[in-house]
Amino acid sequence: MSKNIDIVTLRSFSAVVEHGGVSKAAKALYLTQSAISQHIKRLESMLDTTLFSRAGRGLVLTPTGEMLLEYASKILLTNDAIINHFRKEVEKKYVSIGLSEHISHVYLPKILSISSKMPNIQLDVKIGLNQKLFSDLNDGMLDIALLVCEQGAHSKKVVGQFEVFWASSPETYSKKDHKALPIILYDGPCMFRTMMISTLEAHNIQWEVVYNASSIGDLKAAIEAKIGISALLSCEFDGYLNEGKPQCSNLPRLPKVDIVLHSRTYGKDPVITDIIDALNKYVFI
Repeated sequence: MSKNIDIVTLRSFSAVVEHGGVSKAAKALYLTQSAISQHIKRLESMLDTTLFSRAGRGLVLTPTGEMLLEYASKILLTNDAIINHFRKEVEKKYVSIGLSEHISHVYLPKILSISSKMPNIQLDVKIGLNQKLFSDLNDGMLDIALLVCEQGAHSKKVVGQFEVFWASSPETYSKKDHKALPIILYDGPCMFRTMMISTLEAHNIQWEVVYNASSIGDLKAAIEAKIGISALLSCEFDGYLNEGKPQCSNLPRLPKVDIVLHSRTYGKDPVITDIIDALNKYVFI
């Protein structure tokens, strides 16, 4: 008599592999850790095999686990394709996307415009600082992240690029009034903080931190308060700050930054793949 594999157990098994452990798989599938563990045990009992082995604190697929993963991926894709084809009502898939606050005003309108043409997608947008978004992506809390990265310091596809300029208010200090250059930085660790300090030190320019900002709004407010200078992407200048740009022309040039799209499930999740393909076609051109 033929036996039938419960597809729920296959989905849990695939999630453990994809997310790197039972705990993260449970969060991704909105199940308890004990439920995920039971699903794995049921699979192992039915197939009379061991699917994972321990490696320190982590789990590693056994050879039979590797084989099952290949079958499971095909079964799950077929299952989802059948459901999507025959169901009468479109079930929305929630997709979480993180945008660096430095570029959200540039890309968010375009991203929302694209997603509005995909009725099966419900976007959950999170805007924040690079480091936190990258951490959330690695923890499985984000499906996609659009981040600002140091030029050339990554292996991902570059979807955009911006220049970085020194920024001040029009009435900011004259250099002769200060022994050290008063600069406004983001709380560390931060790419822009490192960029500004390393550039100034490379040119033997003395500097002092007069304010540590926690957000772009915070940093711009400090610049407008005329307490020091900082650095902004070319897309972050507004009219008032733009008037102060000439005052910084004697400072050394800052390097450009890359805009990079990150996703751990591109090519694996058909919905995420469709969204990223659409963004690459219509937004990042």
